Formats: sequence, C-alpha cells, structure tokens
Amino acid sequence: MNNFQFYSPTRFIFGKGEENNVGMYAVQKGAKRVMVLHYGTSLEFETTLIERVFKSLKEAGIEYVDFDGIKPNPALERAEEGKQTAIEEQIDLLLAVGGGSVMDTAKYIAVAALYTGEGTVWDTFFLKKTPVTAALPVACIPTISGTGSEGSMSCVITNGILKRSLNDDMIRPVFTIMNPELNYSLPPFQTASAGVDIMAHVHERYFTRSGENYLTDNLGEAVFRTVIKYLPIALEEPNNYNARAHLMWAANLAHNDTCGVGRVVDGVVHGIQSEIGGMYDSAHGAGVACITPGWMKYVYKEDPRRFVRYFNQVWGMEMDPYDPEGMIEEGIERQKNFYKQVEIPVHYDKLGVKEKDIPALAASVRRGPDGLAGNFKKLDTQDIINIYALFK
Repeated sequence: MNNFQFYSPTRFIFGKGEENNVGMYAVQKGAKRVMVLHYGTSLEFETTLIERVFKSLKEAGIEYVDFDGIKPNPALERAEEGKQTAIEEQIDLLLAVGGGSVMDTAKYIAVAALYTGEGTVWDTFFLKKTPVTAALPVACIPTISGTGSEGSMSCVITNGILKRSLNDDMIRPVFTIMNPELNYSLPPFQTASAGVDIMAHVHERYFTRSGENYLTDNLGEAVFRTVIKYLPIALEEPNNYNARAHLMWAANLAHNDTCGVGRVVDGVVHGIQSEIGGMYDSAHGAGVACITPGWMKYVYKEDPRRFVRYFNQVWGMEMDPYDPEGMIEEGIERQKNFYKQVEIPVHYDKLGVKEKDIPALAASVRRGPDGLAGNFKKLDTQDIINIYALFK
C-alpha cells in the first residue's frame, strides 16, 4: 500500500425527507445568505423540491438568492455569471440542488468568488492547476446518483469545447443531504448513465500498478457488485428505495477517494470522455462506459492478473489458469452486455463521435508531465486512437 492522505470533511445526512431540514443544517454552518443553484426546469419534481428548500431556509431565518439555468456539461459562462452574483449578493454558502453539473458549478463559484489574483480562474486553477487557498463553503442536495461530486474534491467545467477539471480538497462540500427518494423521477437513461459512471470512477482507482492493496481492492469490488445488483432493479422499479439508496451511497464511496487510498489513480478513460463530451455535449456516464471496454482490451496485457481478479471477484467468472486471456476477453464482453442490458451505448458513434475528429480528440487528452496519458499503461496519441478502434 502506497503512502496516502485521505481527507473527507463532508457531513453526510442520509434519509427520507432530510432536504426539508436544510435550513437547520445551514444555520449550523453559520450561513446567513445562501445562493441556491439548480437547473430551473419546469418539471414538477424540481419546482416542488426547490420550493421545499426555500421554505426550510426561510423558516430558519436565512436569506437566499435563486440561481438557475445550469445545463449538463456546465458552461464556464454561466459559472462566471454565478461568481458575479455571489460577490454582489455577499453569499456565504452555496447550496447546489441537482446533479453533477449544478454541484460543479457551485464549486467553481466557491473558488472564483474569493479569487483576487492575476489571471483568470480558468487559467489559474483549471489549466495551471494552482492550489486553491480560499473558497466559499458548498453544500449539496444531489438528485442523481453517479457523479459523486457531493463528496469529492473534483469540479469539471466546459469552456467552449474544452472540458477541464479542478481537483482540490478546498472544494469538498461541507455537508450533503442524500435522500434516495429524490432519484425516483429520473428518466431511465439518466439512471443508467449515472450507475455506470459509479463503476467508471472505481475502475480508474482499481486498475492500478501500485501493488497489493487488499482492503481497498475489496471496497472497490463491493461497489462494483452493488451497481451490478441494484442498477437493473432501479430501472425496473424506479421507486425502489433500497435500490436507490444503495446506488446513492455507492456513488459517494466511488469518488470521495475511499476506493483509491494507497494507490495511483489512472484517469485516462475520463480524460478521453472529457474531449468527447466537450465537443459533442454527450452524456458523461454513457461516455465513460462506452470507452471502458475498449480501454480494457488495449491495456489488460500490462497486468492480466488484475483483470483476472476483477472478472472473478466482480463478475463471478471462474478462473482459468490455462487461458487467462480468454477469460478476460469473455469478461469484457460480459461487461459490454451489462451496458447493453441497461441501454448504455457501446459504440462511439452513439456519442456523436465522427471519425474525422478522432485524431484531434486523441491529441487533446490531458497528459502527465511525461507527455503521456494514464498510469496502468502509459498512452500516447496513437495509443488513444487505437483505443477508439476497439469501441467502434
């Protein structure tokens, strides 16, 4: 097990109806003026939820500012508008009510509203990766289980066609209210995309060259099995509280680093998807799921034992000492079939990818200081182009 630091300051409040107590929890954090961020759709589910949030804040004596109009693959322009609002309104707590896009926008504003240095927030924190020294507190009420932003140090923003991330412990939420009932009305595709995104977050921590890490391996495998068991149930029975609850907590564990301690994270599948999502505005969860089998096929020979363990412990496949590669190839097909079962695409054309764009998409994937992407297998631009050919 490698040396590591683990920091998870978020208070998680889990259960039915807890969103109605958000005012009380905000008061406990010293909040007096809250910005409530949300999508702003006309859907009855969202409008009634936001009304309950406003009511709770008002009853707690907290003033609030309504900030909506946030879209999937959240745009820098709207986040910058939120920054200005937060400054002008003297906001002291950002409350994100929605999915990953809303939570990530809140995290951006948290940093941007207090930034007084030279250069833009985008250049300073997203491109140069300068450490954050100050941020407004962020609280979350997630309405989808997948991104894990409600407990993570990550924030992803889109600038034109470029999606980039800020990763810093300063932007971890101070509290998160998790009510599985808030997932009941999710459309099936969003439920499935979020579910496979949970798996993708653990894949990039599980497939490592960091050596033996028994406990972390078992935690990751438990999250994989949880999604495999409960995602089909949630799709079949949208109001199944137990299924939704398991997926909601799995999403948090997958991305708050619980499943990554003591090892090096890979990250290349998300890196490939970021370029696709930025160019074509496609669903993030569907994108990482679509890419994963191709990546697996391309890299597994770097350490077949890791994949043999994965397909044995997670997918229940019998180990075959005489043909481990055959087992792995069969396992990858089994995983693809699971994606198909929950109606997630497994071919890049379903994400909008055009073959003529692949060289540019591959060339723009984020790299390490060595100029290569990934860790399980170091990848150059041609390697990434080759991976595209494996999920065509």
